[in-house]
Amino acid sequence: MAILPTNNPGNVQTLQDLVRPGLLVVLAAEEVPAGKYARQALDNLATIYGADFKTQVLANVVSNEDNVKQVVAKVQLGEADAGIVYISDAIAAPELKTIRIPSEVNVLAKYPIAVLKTAPNPDLAADFVAFVLSADGQVILKKWGFTPLAL
Repeated sequence: MAILPTNNPGNVQTLQDLVRPGLLVVLAAEEVPAGKYARQALDNLATIYGADFKTQVLANVVSNEDNVKQVVAKVQLGEADAGIVYISDAIAAPELKTIRIPSEVNVLAKYPIAVLKTAPNPDLAADFVAFVLSADGQVILKKWGFTPLAL
């Protein structure tokens, strides 16, 4: 999801606007999962906006952050006109404007859950996993932008 400052100084209205010369874009660093996913989404968006879309957006990147929370902070502070983050991070910063990446070109991050063999408290870990997978746990995850479990 693209996030924008509340006052939208870059006047970003669509994802295609991310290529506008002089726009200040912030991403998570390439070696960070959110940065890797953002770049994959830019690759995928090139099927809609043209082959040079990713190159043009990357030319506007003014900062590659160590984590996605720093991307949100830069946009909140007005140090960037746009950033690309997880939906859950955008939901956690409701004051920011957002532009959704179309689902057909978006990248779905998958994070498995399990009790580790070496867990110091395996019963508590199993209870946590059970809660996350429960109907109540799935409602909470959905509220924060996570895709519900498909059973």
